[in-house]
Amino acid sequence: MEHLMRSLNVFWRSERLLAGYQLKQATQRIQLNALAALVAVFGLAMLSIAAFFAIVPYWGHALAALTVGGADLLLAMVLILYARSLGPTPEVEMVREVRNMAVSDIEEEIALVEAEIVAMKDGIKNFMHYPVDMLLPGAIGPLLSAVLKGLGSTKKKNQ
Repeated sequence: MEHLMRSLNVFWRSERLLAGYQLKQATQRIQLNALAALVAVFGLAMLSIAAFFAIVPYWGHALAALTVGGADLLLAMVLILYARSLGPTPEVEMVREVRNMAVSDIEEEIALVEAEIVAMKDGIKNFMHYPVDMLLPGAIGPLLSAVLKGLGSTKKKNQ
C-alpha cells in the first residue's frame, strides 16, 4: 500500500508540473501571437499608406512605406512560425517519463490488490462450500498431538 501511495504522489506531482509547463507554453504562444498581430496591424497600416503614396507621385515616399510594411509583415510571419515551433523541453520529457512510470506502478499495485481480492473471494467460497476440507489441514496437527499425548498418558498408567 505504501508503494501505491508513493506512486500516486509521484503521479500527482508530475501531472502538476506538466500542467504548469503547458500553461507557461500557452502563455508564451499567446504573447508571441499577440505581438505578431500587433506587428501585422502596423504592417497593414504601412501597406495602406504605401498604396496611397504609390498612387500619388510615382516611387517617392510610397516605395519606402511599402518596404517598411513588407518588412513588418515578414517579421509577423517569423514570430508566428516561431510560436508554432515551440516544443517541449527535455525537462518536460523527463517529467512525462516519471509520470508514466508512476502510472505503471499504480496499475501494478491495483492488479496485485485485485489478485488478492480474487484469492480471498475464492478462499471464502471454498470455505462456504467445503468447511471441513478447509479446517482439516489446520486441525490435523493439534489432533495428532492430542492423540499422542493421550496414548502416552495411557501407557504410563498401565506400567
